[in-house]
Amino acid sequence: MIRAGDPVTAYNATTEEGENASGDPLVGREVLRTVYAGKPITFENTRAPVLVRRNQVVSVKYIKGGLEITASGRALGDAGVNDPVTVLNQQSKQMVQGIVQESGWVLAQ
Repeated sequence: MIRAGDPVTAYNATTEEGENASGDPLVGREVLRTVYAGKPITFENTRAPVLVRRNQVVSVKYIKGGLEITASGRALGDAGVNDPVTVLNQQSKQMVQGIVQESGWVLAQ
């Protein structure tokens, strides 16, 4: 059984042939709902690992040409790499939409 939010690993999942799933593209993704033994794991019931959690304080960057502005904000939802997330700027109290980057900061749109 793989609980919701747990990652798919080569040790907790096998292929249809019964081999470990080490080369499967689903390895490393998180399951959205609990998957019981013998049930299939699909892209539809998984997501990219969450890097930014709701209420987490994150760096928000606006980059245009040579200009870079950085501020801190509070994430209003969970998001993984390249996922959109809304962030509340802690100074201005404005909501900003952005995309989560691999390092965990948010690129403002």
